[in-house]
Amino acid sequence: MKNRIIYSLAFLCLLCLSCKEDLLDKKPLDTYTEDEVWNNATMAKDFILDIYSDAVGLYSQNYTDDWTDNIVGNNGINSIQASTIDNTYNAGWNKFSSIRKCNLAIEKLTNNNDISETICKQLIAEARMMRAMIYFWQVRRFGGLIIVDKVLSADANLDLVRSSEEDTYTFILNDLAAAAIDLPETNDRGRLNRGTAYAFINMVALQAGDYDKVISSADEIELLNYKLDTYYNIFQTYATTIKSPEVILVFDRGNEYNTFQQTRMFYNSPNVSNGTKLISTAVPQLNNVFNCWPARWPSQEIVDAYLFNKNGIAVQKKGEEFEGMYPGQMWKNRDDRFEVSIARDSSMLWQTLITCRRGGNMHWTSNIQGTWGMPKAGYITRKWWYEKDINYFYNSYYVSWAEPILRLGEVYLNKAEAYYRKGNISKAIEYTNKTRTFHGGLPEIPSSISASEFWKLYKLERRVELFEEDDRYWSLIRWAKAENATSIPELDGYKLHAIDIIDGKVHIIECPFFTSELNFEYPKRLYFPIPDSEIKANENLVQNLDW
Repeated sequence: MKNRIIYSLAFLCLLCLSCKEDLLDKKPLDTYTEDEVWNNATMAKDFILDIYSDAVGLYSQNYTDDWTDNIVGNNGINSIQASTIDNTYNAGWNKFSSIRKCNLAIEKLTNNNDISETICKQLIAEARMMRAMIYFWQVRRFGGLIIVDKVLSADANLDLVRSSEEDTYTFILNDLAAAAIDLPETNDRGRLNRGTAYAFINMVALQAGDYDKVISSADEIELLNYKLDTYYNIFQTYATTIKSPEVILVFDRGNEYNTFQQTRMFYNSPNVSNGTKLISTAVPQLNNVFNCWPARWPSQEIVDAYLFNKNGIAVQKKGEEFEGMYPGQMWKNRDDRFEVSIARDSSMLWQTLITCRRGGNMHWTSNIQGTWGMPKAGYITRKWWYEKDINYFYNSYYVSWAEPILRLGEVYLNKAEAYYRKGNISKAIEYTNKTRTFHGGLPEIPSSISASEFWKLYKLERRVELFEEDDRYWSLIRWAKAENATSIPELDGYKLHAIDIIDGKVHIIECPFFTSELNFEYPKRLYFPIPDSEIKANENLVQNLDW
């Protein structure tokens, strides 16, 4: 069962919304004691629900593709792509208040004689899983963490030490394994279940290099009722996303709570309109007002990853191979996910034919007010666009929003990667082909290819399948560690590229807005720094290498 997460604004709001009327009649909410909360099943559930925004919320609208070769920023290269951050940078170190909520719930519900054992087990399982989710979000960024597994007293020594990265992953996986036992197979709408626990085990174990756990957790998920869905249904409308049989966990906010500004659409879309912004000679003029605050655009590098189906054989043809040609050939017989994920020259976006060429309505030279808000590489992200749901692009426009956090397609690819690392190429091919054929409409990878040939195809498949799903950066880091690499060439030493169509012909150029090259200092950048302020506050904290 997929999970529809509706997040509370505050714990007291939850109490007001869900406590029984007779409880509310006893005394004002702010006078309830801690014991009264943990002696009442409804209040205990509400406390757990409050943690969802802390834990699951970390996985919504993660724009980590911005740190990679997939994205050209609206303002050009960003500080992480350029490695201009220093040890004062905070990538999300302090999550101790959220961890404390989880620990408090676990402590208060263990051996609780006032709430039924069944309810306590489920609530503890949710708290343990969310604790694991918070720590996993952090361990990818920092490596070994300060593990706090109990509520600390006010007079406790808080100058704690970091555990090793290996021990941190072990702690996370143990929490998830325990949660999987006591979470129900299906659950009320908005609650974690067994499928979500196994899907997180699957993702965490891959990053940790525990390939047997990756495979066994995927086996458990395959016994449940998930199945692949069309790529369009997963991402392109609210109604199909929340009902998709592929989605295992979804971040969901209804239009009574959510505005356009709180969606990916607002930050992935242009800012241009006829009259005051678009030049009068642009062809064609717009049929829509694009009133967004763009932050990112797909690079030519991500476009090049979408394969062509040439007479039943999948081949890669990079943009430079079309130099001087008419662009129509670049879009024919391509991976089915391309048109769903990326809007390009001469495609429809909303009710407008967009033209990303010189003299077109989406070229960076066509805005009277300057280049801000115009696609910087010749492409726009279409993935996540609710073209059938949206009537008006404006920041305060109320719109429902659902974002898949975990889905079956990623589980299959994780399983494929685990089989590859274990040397079982035939099984790796089998599981890679599941998304490649169903979502991409591409021919199967032949069983006769070598391990090295498979690995190249796998990396392309994962890149396009999980575009803008918080995967590319972590995959590049994971592969470098697993292969004892000395660099990550995808993130270092060159400028990203753009398409510039002049007089109807393709030109692939270095993006003019990328003022410096990608820079990935290896091995320093495998982790972010522990913020210097934290190092100074705790003499027992050890800084990450070279920071």
